[in-house]
Amino acid sequence: MKKRFAAAAVLLAGTLAFAACSSRVALTMNRNWNENTASAYGNFYEQLVYDVRYQREDTSSLNGLYYADVEGTYTVTVRSYDYYNAETKVQADRAYELTSVLEVSASVVNGEGETVYAFGGDTNAPADKIETVVYFRDIDEEMRPLESRVKTYSHTPGQNNDIAVYSYESAVVYSANGKSASVTVTDLSDEIEEITEDTTGAYAASFKDRSYSLSDLTEDYSCLDNAQLLFAARGITFADGDSHTFTAVSPAGGRRNVTMTCSEVLTSNYSFTLDGQAVAEEEAGKPISTNVVTFALAGGGATGLGVTHTVHYAARSSNPSANTYRNLPLRIESPVAYSMGSFIYVLESASHTAAE
Repeated sequence: MKKRFAAAAVLLAGTLAFAACSSRVALTMNRNWNENTASAYGNFYEQLVYDVRYQREDTSSLNGLYYADVEGTYTVTVRSYDYYNAETKVQADRAYELTSVLEVSASVVNGEGETVYAFGGDTNAPADKIETVVYFRDIDEEMRPLESRVKTYSHTPGQNNDIAVYSYESAVVYSANGKSASVTVTDLSDEIEEITEDTTGAYAASFKDRSYSLSDLTEDYSCLDNAQLLFAARGITFADGDSHTFTAVSPAGGRRNVTMTCSEVLTSNYSFTLDGQAVAEEEAGKPISTNVVTFALAGGGATGLGVTHTVHYAARSSNPSANTYRNLPLRIESPVAYSMGSFIYVLESASHTAAE
């Protein structure tokens, strides 16, 4: 059976594509995640908490299946970090650590409104969960990745109304100059306990163990790890129509080239808490200028899931020393395989002070 990633895992799956390049093009970045974008590298802490929502398509190409009763949270924490890997001896004094946890509970429902399978919540099946940690350098070194690790537990609807349950870990370790990397994927399907003889429509799906190497990662573009993409894009100061291409690495997709494009600049209402203070001045929310940025396959076309992710970033202030909203990702849209709709992550709170 051809493997598909779970809907909740789509954002982090990294199914991307190659594109040719005649000469190297590097990303130019600023520390737009700071209130003062010209601030030097220093102590940094940020925690973003998102509410996970689901938007159903009118039609589905997967036997009319869709999600219902979706509940979830997505938490992203970034801090400055003195990195050292004792095994590879790679060190970086000006680096960041980004950790994230995505957890989603839902029901898979057919066209007649009948529940095919449910996971998380008060069911007997664990929720979908993706735990990520990635380390990367500062902007003066193009935010080159150092190491990433991802642990995934997910439920994926199939064409026969069955549910594949995946459990696996992956790791990418980069060389000191970021030009090469070693990748490992470890199957954990033998640890799946929810599948019993009485469970209908679900099976433990193996994810083949594999190890491989990647080279020439910085030959054409700046290289980023898939797990750091949404944060790294905040370093770009976008204008309407701007496009930037980079090389992205993920255990699932290997080395791929991706283009991020500012497809629109708009003002929308948002309601969230920023460092303990409610941003919304009225019930409808506060109008914030945003850059709508799409992440798509470089050169067009589609491979793997063939989806485009869209992120609404708070636009950088015209006064770079008063960048109040720090280019925050305010809304993230991640389409689901088989045209089953989209998962949408809406920012609820942003904090720049670590809890004691």
